[in-house]
Amino acid sequence: MARPREFDTIRALDKAMHVFWEKGYEATSLTDLTGAMEISKSSFYETFGNKHELYLSAIRHYGQTMIDRAVVLLEGEGPALEAIEGMFDAFIDKAVGPEGRKGCMLSNCTVEMASRDSDAKAVVAECLSRLRQGFVKAVARGQAAGEISTARDAESFGGYLMSSLSGMQVTAKANPDRRALKDIKEVVLSALK
Repeated sequence: MARPREFDTIRALDKAMHVFWEKGYEATSLTDLTGAMEISKSSFYETFGNKHELYLSAIRHYGQTMIDRAVVLLEGEGPALEAIEGMFDAFIDKAVGPEGRKGCMLSNCTVEMASRDSDAKAVVAECLSRLRQGFVKAVARGQAAGEISTARDAESFGGYLMSSLSGMQVTAKANPDRRALKDIKEVVLSALK
């Protein structure tokens, strides 16, 4: 008879996500993970399989927490341009804060793993696709309301916003200057008008 788990799986996964987000896949050891998750090695293997499986789960968890929160903001009621600007402002606030040096877990994973790990690449692509679709829906809503230009279709603008945000995330890791990031945001938003 299997013993019941004596830890909260979601809480442990969240802690693992933060370790991977901070250190990356290669630099994270099993000891780092079990220590942060406050579980034994046997519980780790029973529950999460191995480090690679946990990493993929951590990326999915990031998508379900961070990306889904952004998509809710983008797909909410109200002016679409305000939602898009709010998304960029929230990113800037986070980037210049104490957690900013971590960057975006998806961007970090893309740089470190996606070129050599097809599973990680697929999970990152799925998360980024959800965010891109959030931008597309916001743009389409804004175009229908007359607040966003129709010079390009919503798909094109959605891709532009997604790549602009990704570029800002990389820039912010090296230079988390609020004024510089706000300037970039203003240029990005001006393309939608």
